[in-house]
Amino acid sequence: MTALPPNSGMPTTRGLNFFDADPNLFHALRAYAAPGDVERALPHLRELGRIAGSELDELAARADANPPVLRNFDEHGNRVDEIVYDPAFVRMQEIGFSEFGFAAMSHREGVLGWPSRIPHVIKYALSYLFVQGEFGLFCPISMTDSAARVIDQFGPDELRQRYLPGLTSTTFSSLLQSAQLLTERTGGSDVGANECVAREENGQWLLTGEKWFCSNVGADIHLTLARPVGAVAGTKGLGMFLVPKTLADGSRNRYTVRRLKEKLGSKSMPTGEYEFHDAVGYSVGDISRGFAQMTEMINVSRLSNGMRAAALMRRSLLEAVTHARGRSAFGKALVDLPLMREQLFEMTLDAESALSIVLYAARTLDDADSGSEFHEKVIRIVTPLIKYAVCRRARTVAGMSMNIRGGNGYIEEWVNARLVRDAHLGSIWEGSENVVALDVARAATRNRAHDALFRDLESRLDTLTDPEVLRISQPVRLRLMEVASRFEALLSGDADLRDARMTAMCDRLAALTCTVLLLGEADAEARAGLGYRKLLIANEYRKRYLDLVDPLDLGDEGITFLDEVLDGGRVPAAAVAGW
Repeated sequence: MTALPPNSGMPTTRGLNFFDADPNLFHALRAYAAPGDVERALPHLRELGRIAGSELDELAARADANPPVLRNFDEHGNRVDEIVYDPAFVRMQEIGFSEFGFAAMSHREGVLGWPSRIPHVIKYALSYLFVQGEFGLFCPISMTDSAARVIDQFGPDELRQRYLPGLTSTTFSSLLQSAQLLTERTGGSDVGANECVAREENGQWLLTGEKWFCSNVGADIHLTLARPVGAVAGTKGLGMFLVPKTLADGSRNRYTVRRLKEKLGSKSMPTGEYEFHDAVGYSVGDISRGFAQMTEMINVSRLSNGMRAAALMRRSLLEAVTHARGRSAFGKALVDLPLMREQLFEMTLDAESALSIVLYAARTLDDADSGSEFHEKVIRIVTPLIKYAVCRRARTVAGMSMNIRGGNGYIEEWVNARLVRDAHLGSIWEGSENVVALDVARAATRNRAHDALFRDLESRLDTLTDPEVLRISQPVRLRLMEVASRFEALLSGDADLRDARMTAMCDRLAALTCTVLLLGEADAEARAGLGYRKLLIANEYRKRYLDLVDPLDLGDEGITFLDEVLDGGRVPAAAVAGW
């Protein structure tokens, strides 16, 4: 798909630099990353923004239209189970794995010339730009990244030495990619019902059974759960194993790929079904704690899911704004029509709040990895909260963007259809909405993780200094106390009622968290002399999502200052209405 000529009347984002088009990303990143890291990342952010809006965007369209194909047998009739990719997908792999080193940057020094390992908050900012161009590939990238993390944490030295160099390689020819095999037909969300078994024979583990969903089919290694013979039922009896594609003697391991799934979205990346037939596997970590260790991989993948959903929202907003500014109706530019301005403003609230909580979580993960038990608790509850709330909202924003583009938005030649399809996946993989909402409750009941989150939010309110921000923030303290009290009451009450109300509680908790984070960013921008644009965002977000103000009672501040909001311009303090 090529860019349309300027006079065609059909505006396109193709060719835009997605970083330069998003002034909020730079300002939000400065609120969570170290200043030196932001400055060091700037040229990479700008270069990736250029690629995402041009080459990557075009490659993604081609790969989506030409999905991978499973080749079960070679010309001699030998079983090979190879995945045949369109060249566009291979080129995207080179960009993601090699040129930018996404799967390696958290594990080794020197990626992108960084003097140390790249902090998660920088990695997620870069990833946010990449996913705006291509969504599907980031599943293999994330699983390879998280597999290296799990093997480094729990694997024996032999597995570390054998597999970590390949998993963290930025040389495409020596790269090893990973997949995660968890779901079975008998156990979707109920992993404890899985039936895949592992038996030890002559000092070697052999796995037999099936796996119903495997993304990144054809990967070099697979992290999977299986129940050792004689182990107890449920998740406590599951061990974690590394199942390589190729054995030490160069022969294929004993498993088959039954078929590839026909998916609604993420068509560029293959998902399929596996059958193990005494496949050789290597135990990773404590054989009796396989599921607990696998959750480390799941949690990192969930956070990546949230980042991807935020990126889809940003791309959807960019598509809508570009269309509205380039089209006219009834003698006016679409962007000048009041209802259109209201819709674009609400999409902006969604997109910017999503980025805020993702960057906050990434910074929290950095702190947790540095040894902070406090931040370990915060990330434990924020990760499923993001997976629930951000992924859910992405569907609405992507759908609104399609609606704004109208008929062309429903046509596969434009990106909107792909954005809508991909947005639905975020709420399903690595735990559906109900599963992750209940995981928020588990984080609270088992670890008192909510106490840490509320303390952190309160401390962030304590650091605010700008008078206008303080004025707006004072009632938020009361709201924080109210949400904390109601959350505690829900946890201590009837278990069935707690579970039934947990999605509503997650909506309220996410709204509180995002409101506080947006206020912190607003304070930083105000103190830097940049005006009150982010304070307007924070206040209007608070009204709509935390206080649930009747939409008929909202003011026109968002409509009036939409251009300044979209372009990162100055908004006066007087534009931020009181409570």
